[in-house]
Amino acid sequence: MSDLRQIFQGYLSQMENASTDETMQRQLVRDKVFDAVRTAIMEGLIAPDTRLTERELCEAFDISRTVVREVVRRLEAEKLVSVVPHSGLRVARLTRKHVHEIYEIRTELEAITVRSFLACATDEHIAEAQEFARKMLEAGAKGDKVGMAETMSKFLRFMTDVADNQIAAEMLDQLRSRVNMLRIYAMAEPGQLETGMEGVRAIIAGITARDIAAAERATRIYVRRSAEAVLRHMDRDG
Repeated sequence: MSDLRQIFQGYLSQMENASTDETMQRQLVRDKVFDAVRTAIMEGLIAPDTRLTERELCEAFDISRTVVREVVRRLEAEKLVSVVPHSGLRVARLTRKHVHEIYEIRTELEAITVRSFLACATDEHIAEAQEFARKMLEAGAKGDKVGMAETMSKFLRFMTDVADNQIAAEMLDQLRSRVNMLRIYAMAEPGQLETGMEGVRAIIAGITARDIAAAERATRIYVRRSAEAVLRHMDRDG
């Protein structure tokens, strides 16, 4: 894939400035390559079903096959790539069935998360939630879809930590990369970024008021609208 190096140019310059300590440098390089490929997949710069080879990734980043294999294992763990028999490593393609299943589970998990958070949140926790919302809205205003999606993931993790809801946290972690990818697909739809920001405002309004029913209702609406946008995106792009 001749344009991989161009896609990852910004990450390559960061890697050149990495620590000179050999062990630290190896860790930094591995993490930066993983972040670069993960972000490119989530943003659609590397399209679903694209075939990736060790050689292409080695050449794109000027790294060893050992590092590439470590990165691939992490991408497989997040369900962003998979090994297809007789075809090799390919970027995951989510079907409409996958989307329906993910959003059905996501709706319930996020509603439970908000409800359990508000059941025990202190004033300090509410203030932290408001700060997460501010960061999400700031990212949205800049058109930073990845930043907004990843801040929402951190916000959900914060709420599960406060509520000590470890099962919900584990399940959200398992879905995190695929959900973030779908959030980015959703926000690619005309007007959906603004709709998402409106949803964030409604959720945080319910949380600020300590109105569990309102916060949960806003969460369900936010997730449902995101699902609808993803399906429109899939219909348009085939």
